[in-house]
Amino acid sequence: MTNFTALFGKIRPSLRRILRWSLALLLVLLLAGAGVKGWRLYQKGMAVYRSVNALRAALQNPAALTALPALTASVTELQDSLQAFTQEAQPLLWLAPKLGWIPRYGGDLENAPRLLELANRLTNASLLTLEAGSPLLNAVNPSASSLTPADLTTQLVNAQPYLKDARAEFDLALEARRQIAAEALSPRLNEMITSLDPLLAWMDDGLTAAETLPAILGADGNGAKTYLLLVQNEDELRPTGGFITTIGRLVMKDGKITSLEFEGVDDNFEDWTKPYPAAPWQMQEYMNAPVLILRDSNWFPDFPTSARWAEYLYSFVRPDSLDGVIAFDQQFLVILLSALGPLNVEGAPYPLTSANVIEYMRSAKAPPPNEPAPADWYRKHFIEDIAGALLRELMSGANTDWRGLAAALTRALNERHLLMYFHDPAAMSLLAERNWDNTLRPPPGDFLMTTDTNIGFNKTNALVDVRLSYEVDLADLSAPTSVLTLTHRNRADSAVPCMHWDYKPGEGVDWYPMQRCYWSYLRVYKQAGGELLEASPHEIPAEWILTERTVPPRVDVLDEPMDGIQGYGVLLVVPGGQSLETGFEFSLPASVVSQDASGNFTYRLKVQKQAGTLAHPLTIRVHLPRGSTLTKTNLPANLQGSTLLVETNLRTDVYLEVTFHVP
Repeated sequence: MTNFTALFGKIRPSLRRILRWSLALLLVLLLAGAGVKGWRLYQKGMAVYRSVNALRAALQNPAALTALPALTASVTELQDSLQAFTQEAQPLLWLAPKLGWIPRYGGDLENAPRLLELANRLTNASLLTLEAGSPLLNAVNPSASSLTPADLTTQLVNAQPYLKDARAEFDLALEARRQIAAEALSPRLNEMITSLDPLLAWMDDGLTAAETLPAILGADGNGAKTYLLLVQNEDELRPTGGFITTIGRLVMKDGKITSLEFEGVDDNFEDWTKPYPAAPWQMQEYMNAPVLILRDSNWFPDFPTSARWAEYLYSFVRPDSLDGVIAFDQQFLVILLSALGPLNVEGAPYPLTSANVIEYMRSAKAPPPNEPAPADWYRKHFIEDIAGALLRELMSGANTDWRGLAAALTRALNERHLLMYFHDPAAMSLLAERNWDNTLRPPPGDFLMTTDTNIGFNKTNALVDVRLSYEVDLADLSAPTSVLTLTHRNRADSAVPCMHWDYKPGEGVDWYPMQRCYWSYLRVYKQAGGELLEASPHEIPAEWILTERTVPPRVDVLDEPMDGIQGYGVLLVVPGGQSLETGFEFSLPASVVSQDASGNFTYRLKVQKQAGTLAHPLTIRVHLPRGSTLTKTNLPANLQGSTLLVETNLRTDVYLEVTFHVP
């Protein structure tokens, strides 16, 4: 026993040395393996990074969508790089969520599984979308395509199975993105993910549009679609674009227009045996209009509301089943002709272009000079002639620039010269996502919209300029206030008397009634939670009003059922050659300013454009708290002391974000 103990005592130091060396060797082998693994991960990661940068550079080139094989090759290369990197990293991904503590790159490591899921799903969705859309994009890429709308619709219908698969992959990508906190990532990765967000929104809208369009075009297997068309004249401005001069009935089946008919909407159109609803009180009091009829159905600035009223009132005369309402103004034709080029129209003495179409329409409303009007003549007949010429141009498929036309339609929607309302919930969801549904929907923050309604029975808006000034005081963040000032300038002849009804111009004066005083019911819409503190309304003399009753200077607090919105109304009359200024002061809810985790404050403002207007000049002044520091703003601005000045216009809606720090 003593010998065994002595022997073990001799062996034990040797065993300890062997174990130490074995552990050291194992550690070296593990480190070497980790180094090799890390190097391989690094190499494959750099391959992904290079592929991403190459693809981003390609997409910055507007010609990328016209070189689809090269674009597809770039996305395929990225997919291969991602799959190789994911396979290499897979054994280690279980550890990633536990590594958030690592300085600088901990957020990257912690989010690695979700980042890889986002990248792989998005790449898969992109390739499926390219596979689905390549035939269609190849067809429309040439600036002079021979395809007809029906041909394009067929291509879109054929792509639906691929688009369904692309949507499934894309939705998984969106879910992965929602789980990533970009602020926890390293600066480089944060910038990459943040810059990806607008592309995700764009792709989401694109997929939704491609999935929804067949139904809108009557190509979803559920029969033809019928739409009510509202032709609006912005020379007589109304809340959704202009006075409804003519209506149309459009029927579409498989991308083909199977029927298109127009008719005027004067008093003879209505069926006066029907129980028409009472008109808004302003129309009764100022226009002597007791009931609401189709031509006045767009009294409401919320277009879905006006569209539903139009459908209801149309059913009194034409009880057809409808699938939606499409409204457009004269400026829409200007935008359309800028893409299509000169148009030959029956009865027009010259080709119509974007430069002359409005003047032609104004002149075409007059009967033929110095001769009796034909028995079949009515003063809006030219609309049928223009629509017929446009349809022949589009349906022929001869040398059509479909990409240019798509850009023109997008511009018309953005600038609110083309308005749409559909019964299809998916289509309305798409319009809402793009802010094309023309709903009054205040976002978080401050909100402003103004509308003019011409109640003067004339076309004087062609000569009226409007300017807006909006001044916000944030000196006390717990009690912000704002002041709105509107200036209306009437460039009509100053010698014209303000006769509200039945004014007859002198001999030789152009009959188109632009040279008039301007009567408008002005409405101002603000988000709920504020209060009107003060205003400067105007008294209207009895001799200027059809009802011959003086209108006292007052602001009407409107009872219009719109969620989160409060409206105010004022009657204006602006004589020719004069300007009129109207002011409103509001208290604002403290929620117009938000504070983030870092202590910075952000003021947000949306100014919504009225449909049918061009580009009202808009001046915004934001008075920041004393001693505050401006951090950033999303619009070009000048900082004058503690006041931020923004000069812009309402060609489209205006969104302003001002971030500042208060010590």
